[in-house]
Amino acid sequence: MSSQGTGGVLVKNLKNFFPGVAALVSGASPAFATWKKIYDRQLKHGPKDLVEQSETWSPDYHKRFHNQDKNMWVDKELSTEVSRKEIADLMTYKQDFWRVLHVGATLPVLGGYALPAAPFWLANDTWVPSTFNSTPEQLKAWRETQDLYRYRFAPSFLADTKWYFDFHAYPFTTAQERGWDEVFEKNDVRRDPKLVKVAANMYDGFIRFELIRRKSLRLLCRSMVFPTFPMWSRLCQGTRVRDYWNLAWNEDYIVIRDGLQNTMTDAELYDYAWRRFLAPYDKNLSREEVAKRVADYHTLLGEEFMTSGKAPNLVVLSNYAFGYYNEPSYLEEDIAELDKNDYDHLASWGKDAFLRRLEFENGPLRDQVEAHTQRLLAERQAKEEQA
Repeated sequence: MSSQGTGGVLVKNLKNFFPGVAALVSGASPAFATWKKIYDRQLKHGPKDLVEQSETWSPDYHKRFHNQDKNMWVDKELSTEVSRKEIADLMTYKQDFWRVLHVGATLPVLGGYALPAAPFWLANDTWVPSTFNSTPEQLKAWRETQDLYRYRFAPSFLADTKWYFDFHAYPFTTAQERGWDEVFEKNDVRRDPKLVKVAANMYDGFIRFELIRRKSLRLLCRSMVFPTFPMWSRLCQGTRVRDYWNLAWNEDYIVIRDGLQNTMTDAELYDYAWRRFLAPYDKNLSREEVAKRVADYHTLLGEEFMTSGKAPNLVVLSNYAFGYYNEPSYLEEDIAELDKNDYDHLASWGKDAFLRRLEFENGPLRDQVEAHTQRLLAERQAKEEQA
């Protein structure tokens, strides 16, 4: 479930409001500088489709959307101008920016009437930026709140993907079926990235990013803790998803090429894995456990990612990553409820028709027949006495 608003969180965010806004504003310049370097390199060195931002047009309700192969590009020489840390900071800043923008968008529309809602925003860490935390303890609590939101929506996105494509494009071979089922394992079960890669290659022709449905896109964005109200349009939300993973893959290329995962501090490695939805903070994983998940993720990216910059199918990759949030720990129900019979009200349906007739004849019907018979006998007795 998502976190609940509390007075303590409200007080904390009120104290850190102005310093947090100041930090967000001061971070705008370096974030823009990093974005501009990446954007300029895309215009100068990127493929034609990327430069022109080719869109996929469809005759159905999708209309237009981004294509993973045409609109996402891994720049192998990006590290000559942008460091891995700058990419990581840009990913974090863009997340913070969208949170503030969605909340701030209510002010021009509602004006002063939006102010009474401000305490509800500040009393919960879900939609406040990370800059509203001044201590490591506060930042840890903020990250765990983000994890709670991931726990809430990631299982829904996984179920939606599986049910929809189980019906429309079930795997053809045993290997593809094993890989497909591997994606949706839960409860911290390790998924074999090599098997998942087989499914990702097979489904690249069916679950293409530009064909994602609006409902699935909304669940995907919520799983990534992107604000979805107002959603504005599929193209807008899809662009955020595309840009997020495009930055992640450019950072991944630098990390894998230079082996930076071995030189990162524990905090840096955990943050690197967390931004790819591989390591929830509430699990308190050891460095070895995080490193294993990162290694599996790199295996899933594969050799083709390093040679030609081609990443696995984005939807399958997202489902694989969200698998670490696919567990029932977010549920509020008591596990003892599972021992109860959910169909007590249907028990009579399972009885034989003859038994149901006997119960009816020896129950209310018998009493009604007896009362009716007694009345008839009384009437007959009365007539005989009158005669």
